[in-house]
Amino acid sequence: MMFIRPLLLGAAIALLAADVQAANPPVSSSSRSGPSCVVVNNVRKLTPPVFARSAAFARRGGDAPEEEVALPVPEVLHDVPENTELSAEEESKSNSPKSIALSTKHAIVAGCILACNAGYINGACLSGILSADNTKQAAAAVTGAWTNSALGMASGNTQQFTFNAKCIGSYCSGSLLASLLNPNPVPFDIDVNAVSPAFLIASLLVYASSSVAKKSEGTNKAYIYLAATACGIQNSVTSVLTSNMVRSAHFSGITSDIGTFLGQVLRGNNINALKLKVFSLLGLSFWMGGYVSFSVTKAVASSGLLFSSALFLLVALALMIA
Repeated sequence: MMFIRPLLLGAAIALLAADVQAANPPVSSSSRSGPSCVVVNNVRKLTPPVFARSAAFARRGGDAPEEEVALPVPEVLHDVPENTELSAEEESKSNSPKSIALSTKHAIVAGCILACNAGYINGACLSGILSADNTKQAAAAVTGAWTNSALGMASGNTQQFTFNAKCIGSYCSGSLLASLLNPNPVPFDIDVNAVSPAFLIASLLVYASSSVAKKSEGTNKAYIYLAATACGIQNSVTSVLTSNMVRSAHFSGITSDIGTFLGQVLRGNNINALKLKVFSLLGLSFWMGGYVSFSVTKAVASSGLLFSSALFLLVALALMIA
């Protein structure tokens, strides 16, 4: 019997080695020694040793049923990067779109500047100074245009309907264009390759608006459509980049929110206190833009719009070189 037990033990060890080798086929000599390697998403990963089955021999008196013998399993899979794969990954990162993180503070400051700009453009168009027939039409908001277009249709005044419908379409087209350039915006993360061209286009639109108003001496209402398109671009860009915290052109909704949040604060609910401050600053900035636009437009007429065109251009260039 003393010779049989070593033989049985040797047979058990041989069975265990055969099972492990069948579950883990040998890798090439170029691979790492030790546990087997698999490739997942172009990255080699070490796989844990598999469970091996062995025959557990009972002590003298007979054989016991087979049981699972668990070999040690690492808790974490380790990446085994390869030089070629790392270089490819680095190359992919280098070719990724350029983006700039936008803090809440910077978003508010930039929003106030752009809100003032929108108020300035809106004031120039709404003052009637640029129009030969004293047409007063907002460019940064189209709430009134919706109702006026409906009234024009109801009264049979097709000219009124067409004019207001074009204003609505122009503003919407600006937002559409901004969305086409940046279809997957990330809040508080500026995709330079998308946002910079949007502001560049807005600059060209306002420049064209100034030129049309000057050359036609206010008889061609296209200057209003061009200005509305630029404001639509601006409002869309600022809205999506700040999760609607900064809406820099259309202020009907903001005015309603200011009243709502003020009522909440007065009753002790301060959950929207920050938004109340931000919206109040944006509203004040928009008002200041309209206030300044009257004096400037009265002094230099359509050339006053060139200041807004220059601001859009400055923003576009600043993003490119940032």
